[in-house]
Amino acid sequence: MTQDTGVGWSRVSLEGPIDLTTVQAAYERIKSAAETGAALEIDLRDVTGLDLTLVQLIESARRTAADADIAIRLAAPAAGAVLETLQRGGFLSDPPDARTQFWLAQAAREDKG
Repeated sequence: MTQDTGVGWSRVSLEGPIDLTTVQAAYERIKSAAETGAALEIDLRDVTGLDLTLVQLIESARRTAADADIAIRLAAPAAGAVLETLQRGGFLSDPPDARTQFWLAQAAREDKG
């Protein structure tokens, strides 16, 4: 589902298992929302299982948005199966780089507050 989350932001909510056999639908939803030119918020909280194809899709969207000067964020920090997949795949670094901050930014802000 894609919805307007407020001034200039479109939200794409993904749910269920997302893997090589289902990632095309997620791609189409993200692409459709991105084509509006609005800032993009991706909600992964209802993703119940995934493989690296979802991580690669989100990473591609993040880089493409940056190149187009479009804001992109997650609705909530990576958690559960998403966080586990990021850790197993070596996508998070310490100290945090831009990619790590994207996936965990909200968690970092909450720790400081």
